[in-house]
Amino acid sequence: MKQIQSMPDIWDDKSFWVMRSTVIGAFAQAAVRQSPYICPVFIASGIRQFNAGLICDDCFETNCQELRDLVREIIEKCPIVQGWNKPKKGKQTVVFVSRHEQPQPDYDFIDLNAMARNIAHSVTLEEKYNDLHG
Repeated sequence: MKQIQSMPDIWDDKSFWVMRSTVIGAFAQAAVRQSPYICPVFIASGIRQFNAGLICDDCFETNCQELRDLVREIIEKCPIVQGWNKPKKGKQTVVFVSRHEQPQPDYDFIDLNAMARNIAHSVTLEEKYNDLHG
């Protein structure tokens, strides 16, 4: 009988090597996915600001939590990206959505904490998948 292998804990604190371009790509992807519009305003400039804040080699070692903290730290220093966290209209800091109802785009915003988590998780999943299936 074939023995079933247990699944590895993806969110463990084991480090992995990641390319700078992978992190920047995940940043762009998260920004577009979380934007209430087709893409956030000044997205190219936001990507450039994020890239300038990512002070590292082309390839660096990290883990999911360290990457999340790093991304959050960089985002906090990017004025354009910080602007994505504010609705164009209204003063909402929390927006409630359901499967059937969502706020109009001008009253919505990107949750930057969720964005940092999504970037870290996306990169972690990609790198760990690549390690398993190289």
